[in-house]
Amino acid sequence: MKKKVKKTLLYLVLGVFAVIQIFPLIWLLNYSFKSNAEIYTKSSFALAENIDATNYIAAWVKGSIAKYFGNSLFVTLVSVVATLVLAAMMAYAITRMRWKFSGVVLGFLMVGMMIPIHATLIPLFVLLQKIGLYSTRWSIIIPYIAVGLPLAVFIFSNFLRSIPRELEEAAFIDGCGIIRAFVQIIVPSLKPAVATVAIFTFMSNWNEFIMASTYLQKTDLYTLPLGLTAFKGAHGSEMGPLAAAILIASVPLLIFYCIFSEQVEKSFAAGAVLK
Repeated sequence: MKKKVKKTLLYLVLGVFAVIQIFPLIWLLNYSFKSNAEIYTKSSFALAENIDATNYIAAWVKGSIAKYFGNSLFVTLVSVVATLVLAAMMAYAITRMRWKFSGVVLGFLMVGMMIPIHATLIPLFVLLQKIGLYSTRWSIIIPYIAVGLPLAVFIFSNFLRSIPRELEEAAFIDGCGIIRAFVQIIVPSLKPAVATVAIFTFMSNWNEFIMASTYLQKTDLYTLPLGLTAFKGAHGSEMGPLAAAILIASVPLLIFYCIFSEQVEKSFAAGAVLK
């Protein structure tokens, strides 16, 4: 009886948290279908009178959200893939190969997790100007990769320590080299950790604002956070299209998480994430 009560209370609490998390999205979806007249004359919780794509078309075309969406997608995917590849190789070298300064290198990378982004803005600004990358896509892709590497290496390193070395030793006995063993043995075993790092990195880079606003001066290169700010400044009175634009910006995050959520759960179960 007590177990049933506890289980009921647990589901009740989880249900309340689920409603709290989902409600803003439902409210935003309803808001994105409203006309300006409905928004300014009726309650913000009232249902939209008509369900059509007028606001979405206005945001996509008039607000140039399509262009900003493409920029964000390119920058985020390139930085996520590069972070995954580099971090996996670095973690493999640190945890599986015996060399004198492996612990020092790992410690140096962990220090990077403690440095706030704001402290690097001015040095990076000067550096990017000198090497000719300022106000290009690479001016944010490279910093995104650098910022994402410490946490990614830490997660991969912890996960690699849980993989038995006997798997690689058997592969070496069969004639595998280091690269082949890494690609065919280690990488498939890293799927849960890859999913975890991919989600964290994707969400961080997709929503990042301060670096993009500092290093991107051309409007053609704006990412979605900058684009939404520009849209609000130019069409601040058009709340319906703005809500539609915000919802469009949220959709990739939801899709990305839904794709990799199962692997993330496996990662937590395997103890590959910070405890």
